[in-house]
Amino acid sequence: MKALNSALVAIRRSPYQSILTIFILTITFFVAYCFSLLSIGSARILSFFETQPQVIAFMKLESKTEDLDRVAKKMKEKDYVKNVKIVSQKEALEIYQKENQDDPLLLELVTEEILPASIEVAAIDAKSLEAIKNDLNSESSVEDVALQEDVVGNLIRWTNAMRLVGLFLLATLTITSFLMIMTTISMKISAKRKNIQIMRFVGASNAYISRPYLLEALVVSAVASLLSFAIYYALLLYLSPWLKNFLLGIVAFPIPWQFFAYQFAGGFALAVILGLLASSSAVSRMLKR
Repeated sequence: MKALNSALVAIRRSPYQSILTIFILTITFFVAYCFSLLSIGSARILSFFETQPQVIAFMKLESKTEDLDRVAKKMKEKDYVKNVKIVSQKEALEIYQKENQDDPLLLELVTEEILPASIEVAAIDAKSLEAIKNDLNSESSVEDVALQEDVVGNLIRWTNAMRLVGLFLLATLTITSFLMIMTTISMKISAKRKNIQIMRFVGASNAYISRPYLLEALVVSAVASLLSFAIYYALLLYLSPWLKNFLLGIVAFPIPWQFFAYQFAGGFALAVILGLLASSSAVSRMLKR
């Protein structure tokens, strides 16, 4: 208790240093919370969009209904196929009429007989799209196969780029926070060098001398972690209506409270570890002098 009181007194006596350290740590932990949410969310979004681009096989006009059913049944038996949908010539005409309802001239020129039936095949993951395309191309009753493979490729590249930028920013801020805590504690130890010499003279151990400085770093890190999580959670609540509409059908809202509990517990544990490592490094280095 005495060591904790000494740590709190030290924080009050140097408010500007403490506020600056808390400010930098708050930014670091805020970025960490956002990055963890972004990583999990992007994985969920990527998993969703991997199955969205469908391989569409357009049948030959002379193909019969039996050919359409045969190809569809064959694709359903594949392990890497998620689902198969048959679009008949009549349904193809309805889709065409709906998409071009504002242009009567185009509607008059197109009839059911000139539109091919098609099979839309969704893959379990993006890696299976090419295999599905090859399977459909091998069918004699298939005229053409369409695949928008660039959609998932671009999404994967953007997701990876965002993660790399987030990791770089998080690593930079973590190193800055570590050095900030270490520098602050070192300056305070240097300012009390004579007091430390007296304590050593009367028999105080290094553990006893260093305990207030370790607790000071722990308090500062814990406050920063709590503050950053409060800002992060409030911002997420504010943006939830927009995110719910934007990610409708992809991510379920509201996000379970267990997710935030794990986030907070992990962030608080990392804050404690960061504070202990930085302060213990500073204390051990200064006490050796």
